[in-house]
Amino acid sequence: MKKTLTYLIATAVLLIISVAAMAQGGASPMAGSTHEYKVNPGDQSNDLLWEISGGTASDYTINTALDGDSISITWNSSAVGKSFTLSFTETTPAPASCSTVKQLSVNPINNAFDVNIGTLTDACNNNSGSVSPGDSATSVVTIPFVMEKGATSWNPNWQVTFNVSIGSGNARIPSVELATGASGTLNDLGGSSYTIADIGGGTTSIAVEVKGYSFEDVVSNIEITAAKELDYNTPASSTGGWSAVPSTIYKIPNTTDIATD
Repeated sequence: MKKTLTYLIATAVLLIISVAAMAQGGASPMAGSTHEYKVNPGDQSNDLLWEISGGTASDYTINTALDGDSISITWNSSAVGKSFTLSFTETTPAPASCSTVKQLSVNPINNAFDVNIGTLTDACNNNSGSVSPGDSATSVVTIPFVMEKGATSWNPNWQVTFNVSIGSGNARIPSVELATGASGTLNDLGGSSYTIADIGGGTTSIAVEVKGYSFEDVVSNIEITAAKELDYNTPASSTGGWSAVPSTIYKIPNTTDIATD
């Protein structure tokens, strides 16, 4: 009977909730990412226990109980370059107390996921070239966001949170929308802050309407405040290091009407 139980328990398979083709997975998690590890126990009523050896307790955060058939772990940046062993032990009740141990080697890697603002193109006020232009005009500024992932085989969904504001000039921002054909879902968080979520490709962009005085340069500022990939909740590696990026709408000449004798 003991041999039969041991054989059944030994059939437990350690399942990593990841995709083998990705740059990161449960066995090679990026710093800051969260991964789930799971087994199929031989008998759910047996004693179940997860353990981590290697490094120190500050190298990871355990998000779930240790006595279930799965465990969620966030691998901190201090874990990079270290080797860990994740162990799962299933033990039958006393007096038999027979056990099966499954182990997985985990080697955290540097975070290669990042999001930044792409190249901006400054432009003239929308009244440029108009005959007898008015004092104000609404111009549209296109802001691209670019995701870097560190491996072509990994295509995560991601999101970015950002602020849009007027840096200088007599102007206001009537609206912020996804640019035509851009990926994701735009959410207005209020107070000039927005989030684009569920971005499926490597880039997305927004169209910012800027209504301002035609004869004065207007500068709008765009600043990323947060970004993460949604597969493993990995924060962008530039987190905390972004700064506002300016985009300029150039004034047009304030020419008088044509006078004659």
